[in-house]
Amino acid sequence: MKTQSKRSIKKRLVAGFVLLVMVLVGLPMTGWAETQSELPFHVVPNLPENQLPDGNSGYFDLELAPGTDDVLGVTIQNRAEKEITIEISAHTAFTNGNGVVEYGKDAAEPDPTLPYSIADLIESPGEIILSAKEKKTIELPIHMPEEAFAGSLVGGLRIREVIAETTGSEEEGVAIQNRFAYILGVVVRNEASIIEPELALLDVFAGQVNYRNAFRATLQNPLPRFINRLEVEAAVRRADQKDVLYEAQREGMQMAPNSHFHFPVSLQGDRFYSGEYVMSLTARAEGEEWTWEFPFTVEADTARQLNREDVTIEEEQNWWLISALGLVILLLGIIIWLLWKNKKPTMDT
Repeated sequence: MKTQSKRSIKKRLVAGFVLLVMVLVGLPMTGWAETQSELPFHVVPNLPENQLPDGNSGYFDLELAPGTDDVLGVTIQNRAEKEITIEISAHTAFTNGNGVVEYGKDAAEPDPTLPYSIADLIESPGEIILSAKEKKTIELPIHMPEEAFAGSLVGGLRIREVIAETTGSEEEGVAIQNRFAYILGVVVRNEASIIEPELALLDVFAGQVNYRNAFRATLQNPLPRFINRLEVEAAVRRADQKDVLYEAQREGMQMAPNSHFHFPVSLQGDRFYSGEYVMSLTARAEGEEWTWEFPFTVEADTARQLNREDVTIEEEQNWWLISALGLVILLLGIIIWLLWKNKKPTMDT
């Protein structure tokens, strides 16, 4: 069994701690119109008259004229026998790295094609206090942009209980409490319109997913409509070679309007090496197909940095240096032996 270096052990401990925090703090989270059975409160959207008749009753699906105002009504009931504090916040939908649409938090990098952020159009009330078993209706004003736009603006209302973090003594440690939330979707448009799907490949670069090396392809949906049932096949090779080094395939993904995400091709625990590469990528959705041959470069400094941060890679021994030192020691030994032999006295016969 190989002996792990101190740096390798440290990186594994850090990665394990991050994963533990994600599991304990970030989950469970209810998704788009999912069950509320685990929540200490119950949420019901009060759908207005302009709710589209074929829309899902579990979220807001509205058609509003440019420059008009409306109100999103939400009734919240405290199920608990004690007072609780509820926080309501508005967010703009985006596509995460797994090809899943997120409605309950903000994108780290909003797409530049996004015409308006739905989070900026909705006035959030912030924190609300509910006494035991109390039921309260909350109204959130929404203001449509003055200029007309095609397609849909999509986002969500995140409704969660505010729980104070408690820190015990050094002997007791820190008490980490689960965060429960309900995500209520919001879709607004000026009028119904048909927009054909479009997909762009913006970039391919060396990166990581969960501290593991991966090539990442930035796919963009530049239009104000969803891309549904997205399938992606990708393969990476050296620019001067035909053999495929790494490949990935995924289906059943979805992209939010005016969003992008970084599709990963894992190196399966291998190291990055600098040089010129080409990614061949094919995407299919809703009867359309897109193909690209995208050349890109992995710089030496980038490869070294990512290899150091990958938790699955052992520190590489510098075998050239070790071999050189071994050769020097061997030569020194030979020289010393020859000198000793030459100085050895000889006996006259």
